[in-house]
Order: sequence, then C-alpha cells, then structure tokens
Amino acid sequence: MPMFEQNKGGSKKPDETIVGIDVTLTGNLKSEGNIQINGKVKGTITTKSDIFIGEQAVIDGSIKAKNITNTGTVQGNIETEADLELSPTGKVFGDLAVKNLIIKKGATFSGKSMMGEEKKKEIKPVYELEEGPKPQEQTKEK
Repeated sequence: MPMFEQNKGGSKKPDETIVGIDVTLTGNLKSEGNIQINGKVKGTITTKSDIFIGEQAVIDGSIKAKNITNTGTVQGNIETEADLELSPTGKVFGDLAVKNLIIKKGATFSGKSMMGEEKKKEIKPVYELEEGPKPQEQTKEK
C-alpha cells in the first residue's frame, strides 16, 4: 500500500504533520492530511487521510485514519476506513476495527479484530461448539 502517493496533478501529497523522533506529544492530534509519527504520542490521533508510524514511534492512545502503516508500537485501539498494515517490527496492543488487515511475519498483535464491512457491527458467534463426551480417565498399572 503506497502511503504518501502522488495525486492527479503529479505532485507528491504533502506530509502535513510530522512528529519527529525526538518529540514527545501529550494531547490529541487531529488533522485532515497525512500524519507521520516517529516520536512518542500520548493521546488520540485522528485524520481523514493516512498515518505512517515509524519504527521508533511509541503511541499510547487510540488512532483513527483512512489507512495506517505501523512499524512502531501502539498501545490502544485502531480504526481504519481501509487498510491497516503491521510490518515485521510493528506492534499493536489493542482492538482493531479495519476493512483490510495485513500482518507481516514478525509483527505483534494482541487484541480483538473486526474486519470488512462488518467491522462496526457487534461480533456474534456463528455457531457454538457442542461438548462431546468426556474422555475416560486412564489408570496406570504398577
């Protein structure tokens, strides 16, 4: 998934907001454009565009965007309109509500995931497993 691709005019879309590697941001970050996080953020991040989370980034809070590529660490829930990609170094500890989930080998994910068009609906079991007969206890002969 190209993160900051070219627009119809042929020029590159601007990286509207960049949180540098040495920056620690406490509070909510809201933007209409793309966001690139390389530092630390404690708070909610929201954009109608794309988010790229750098390898050394640490985010403690919820994230909502069109597409997200994560190569860093996120402690919080993530919601996307389209794709969430977890790279081999990406870590997410929280719940996901995404249209498409791409998890590369080596990535870490701990939480619940809701995908596709059903992402906003409550997940209900399709069927329940029936309990079969319990296995007989085996006795050891001496």
